[in-house]
Amino acid sequence: MPSREQGTPACRTGRALDNMTTAAKKRKRMTIARFAGFCGGVAMAVKGAEKLLSENEVYCIGDIIHNSFVIESLKKKGLKTVSSVEEIPPHSHMIIRAHGLPLEEISSLTKKGCVVHDFTCPILKKIHKDIIQLKRKGHEIAIIGNPRHAEVKAFVSRAGEKVSVISKALDADALPYARCRAIICQSTISGDLFVSLAAKALGKSAQTLVIDTICSDAKKRRKEAVALAKKSKMVIIVGDSKSSNTMTLSVIVGKHCAVALISSADEVKKNKIRYPLAIVSGASSPRELVLDIARKVC
Repeated sequence: MPSREQGTPACRTGRALDNMTTAAKKRKRMTIARFAGFCGGVAMAVKGAEKLLSENEVYCIGDIIHNSFVIESLKKKGLKTVSSVEEIPPHSHMIIRAHGLPLEEISSLTKKGCVVHDFTCPILKKIHKDIIQLKRKGHEIAIIGNPRHAEVKAFVSRAGEKVSVISKALDADALPYARCRAIICQSTISGDLFVSLAAKALGKSAQTLVIDTICSDAKKRRKEAVALAKKSKMVIIVGDSKSSNTMTLSVIVGKHCAVALISSADEVKKNKIRYPLAIVSGASSPRELVLDIARKVC
């Protein structure tokens, strides 16, 4: 899904950073990625949370998105982040985070009379529906991804008792044999990891359906970031180390040039910046933060 915060692709045009002098533009060649900023799913979740917080006390199990800058902003507006259903009072307003929630937790919240606001990423909602349909058709589900990630936990809850999670080659080798299996993946993993682990799992079932469920927005960001990295001496990746898509982006870009992972403008001074420079971001980083960091390095 294309970013809803797409803006000026390069600060050297002068439109993204109005206070940058002509001399500075020539001296410090810098490009801001077109896809830097929130993806559509994250933008929906954050805007939805902000609207709710203007009207109600709101709870969320886990971080609504993986970005400390945004989480702190929402906490200041009153968002209460908890770790379990038990911490949420009955009849409260409650947000389902962008990564989704396991069905068991949603059921428990409903039984407590909570008002549940579902801000699951639309792409993940489609994967949830696909998992349920595949299970009904008799497929055992194998999920390639991190079993501790919130997104994968939500997948597992919808996949049935015979679900398997594959995070490494040993997991694929240990898969039980199945008559019919569907292999999907966490939406933020790398394409290389998905292909390599799916290939290892192919021989573990009589019939295997392999479905690439990597996020389309993530693919676009990666493609653009690699193109920029090939023309730069350094790429700043604006994002949080908790963010799977950000860390995957960092690994991919790091194959082509130096990388600095920066989560706030205050961190810029800790890095030796090299030019030509490109600035990209994970899907959970707001465009305003990207531009703030760009001003610091201009």
